[in-house]
Amino acid sequence: MSEWYVLVETNNGWSDGNWLLHDKVHVAGGREQAVARAEELTRSNVERRTGDDPHRGHLVFRTSETSWLLEFTKSRWSEPFDHATEDSSYARISVAELISSAEARPVERPAPEKGRLRRAFGG
Repeated sequence: MSEWYVLVETNNGWSDGNWLLHDKVHVAGGREQAVARAEELTRSNVERRTGDDPHRGHLVFRTSETSWLLEFTKSRWSEPFDHATEDSSYARISVAELISSAEARPVERPAPEKGRLRRAFGG
């Protein structure tokens, strides 16, 4: 049986290379349950990030049957430049099927190396 997840990625940077996996939510059930959970997470992200603040806005794009792109904006006054400015941040929410996994084995302390002084005295 497949395992399904909802992946939440965030980007607060200036380029596409700054996306980070913020959360991965395991969903019991199948693809349909994962899609429903992703829709819930999309709504809750919007509510959490914008709230009742009239200076915060959002756009939600459904980019496929199982993916959403969220844009959050915040309007603020820039004192140094004496004008209004807008900051943006982004989130991607997508449904994913886990197809492979392997646990990383814990590392052990390496054996101490023999130093020059020890080698010189036959140690």
